[in-house]
Amino acid sequence: MDAGNSRCAPDNGITGGKFAEWVSAKFLSETRPPDPAEGASSAEALIAKSDDFARYRTQFANAARSLIDQRRCTEGEFHENGGWVKSSKHRNQPIYFMYCGGLTTANRLYLNAETGKIFR
Repeated sequence: MDAGNSRCAPDNGITGGKFAEWVSAKFLSETRPPDPAEGASSAEALIAKSDDFARYRTQFANAARSLIDQRRCTEGEFHENGGWVKSSKHRNQPIYFMYCGGLTTANRLYLNAETGKIFR
């Protein structure tokens, strides 16, 4: 919440942990954008549901393949998790995370999509 009441309650627009964001109709389009994962390679298919896939598809695929080759992650984990998720902890940087070995913080691996560096 940038400003205003941040209380998570139905009278504040939050129901079941979900909220709606309103946008002006002038910014909506009747034409659905193309699927960014269309034509993805096998490595890219593992991470096709990643946040910002169209922008970092090569970096995400290379990092996924490297982690799988090193046996730090499995293909199944990439399928299960859907790929790389933008880190809210690193908002102003191209940092994404993935869980390998379980869905706990201890199993979270981060990727800097610009440098290719993987870290905990």
